[in-house]
Amino acid sequence: MPHVFRHPVTTLLLAVTSSLTLGCSMFSDNEAPSPAAGAERTDAQIFVGDTIEMNYDPNVILKRAESFHEKEGYVEAIVEYQHFLDLHRNHILAPYAQYRLALSHFKMIETIDRDMTPVKKAQEEFRALINGFPASQYEAEARVKIRECQRLLAQNYLLVGTFYYRKEQYLAAARRFEKIIDVYPSMEEAVEAKLQLARTYQKLGALAWAREWAVNLVQQHPRHQLREDGLKLLAAIEKEKPNVMMASRPRGALQPRASVNQNVRRPAFFPATPATAAINGAPTQVPQPASAVTDCQLGSWCGETGMSLSSAFAPNNPRVPPSVTCRPGTWCQ
Repeated sequence: MPHVFRHPVTTLLLAVTSSLTLGCSMFSDNEAPSPAAGAERTDAQIFVGDTIEMNYDPNVILKRAESFHEKEGYVEAIVEYQHFLDLHRNHILAPYAQYRLALSHFKMIETIDRDMTPVKKAQEEFRALINGFPASQYEAEARVKIRECQRLLAQNYLLVGTFYYRKEQYLAAARRFEKIIDVYPSMEEAVEAKLQLARTYQKLGALAWAREWAVNLVQQHPRHQLREDGLKLLAAIEKEKPNVMMASRPRGALQPRASVNQNVRRPAFFPATPATAAINGAPTQVPQPASAVTDCQLGSWCGETGMSLSSAFAPNNPRVPPSVTCRPGTWCQ
């Protein structure tokens, strides 16, 4: 065997093998470094070290919000947009975040017979955009969205009011119709609300109030398709109670306010019915009849006493229509 070590190649191979064996024997199985394990520890250390900073980074927050929004995860997106605004209200992208926050609420809106909370929240956040970031590039669209939200709320009130009307719960129905007229007077739904409110008061026996709103509909919306319904309702009221008349009021715009929720003193009507007294919350009063006249203004309703409603309520205006002789209880045309 000694002659084997004399060969130089054999000697070199034995030396290399011995070195490798000795190097491996220096590490046990538990102590041997694992590249994969080392990589995991490194990733974990980086993640833990950057978590707090990343939670405050505006770009990271906004990217997270955008990701949720694009995937229609609007609830999560709202949380992230709000988080951004809470931390970075003065950031250059704050108006954009506020716009997307409002838009997330808007996209959660369903049909008008569902919960109206997303509609109200969207309207609130779009208003916050206009007030908090005036003259931003999103202001015009925000105003359009607010108008859409108002239309949806008006439609919801009209739907609920009609439901109560059909259930013969007339006071509850009247409150919804009044809400539309008071809060959304320029909406298309306000015209229908006037007609429905007049019908509701007719059912309650408050014929003077019913007539008042029917006249308002006919006078204020002469070209609306519901005008004919208003005229028919006026004719029905006059047929049902020919001596219904209003006490004189100070001259002013015809703007009836028939809110049952407010402690407002009602105009005195004759005759006063138990239903009207119950709604008004005041004792029944019998006013003195207005002075009868034989002429009424063209395009106005001539009451049973011969007094034109436009004469009693219209402001002083040199351009009022000419007076014509009309039969009391008819529409002067």
